[in-house]
Amino acid sequence: MKITYHLTNSDFLEYQLYSSSKSKFHKKKRFLSRITIPILYLIIGVYFAYVKEDNIILTVFTIVSVLWFLLYPIYSKWHYKNHFKKHVEENYKNRINKSVEIIFNEGYISAKDFTSESKISGSEIKELIETKKHFFLKLKTDISIIIPKHSINDNHRFKNIINDFGVKYINELNWVWK
Repeated sequence: MKITYHLTNSDFLEYQLYSSSKSKFHKKKRFLSRITIPILYLIIGVYFAYVKEDNIILTVFTIVSVLWFLLYPIYSKWHYKNHFKKHVEENYKNRINKSVEIIFNEGYISAKDFTSESKISGSEIKELIETKKHFFLKLKTDISIIIPKHSINDNHRFKNIINDFGVKYINELNWVWK
C-alpha cells in the first residue's frame, strides 16, 4: 500500500494538541494553574480582610477566585491552542505542504519526504492512534508519523496492514481539544 499526501498547519496543530492532551506534564500544569491561582486570591483576600477588617475585600477576592476556577478551562484551551499554532508556524514552516510518501511493505515501512528517506521496521511501531481526521503512527522512540485520513483510500485495509505489524490500536474517534 502506498500513501502520498501533504501535511498542513492544521495537521501538525491537531497532533500537537492531541499530544498535549495526553501529556501528564501538561495535564498537571493546567490543573495546578486552575487550582493555585484561586487559592492565592483567597489567601490575599483573607489577609486584607483581616488587616483592614473589611469583608468586602474578601468577597471580591472570593468572587475572582471562583470566576478563575470556572473560566480557566476556556482560557487554557484558547491559550494552549494559540501557543501550539505559533509553535507549528515557527518550527514546521519548512514541512508544510511538502509531499510525504509512505509505502507499507512486508515487515517494514518506507517513509520519504522532501528531505529524507527512512525505512522503519514494523516492530518499531508502538501504537496506531485514530482520531476523527488523522492516524498517528507512534514509534517506540515516541516520534509520530501523522497521516491525514483523507489521503487513505481504504481505512479498513490500512488498519489491517498496521495490525499485521502487531501494533496496539487506540480508538480516539471521540477526542476533542478541551
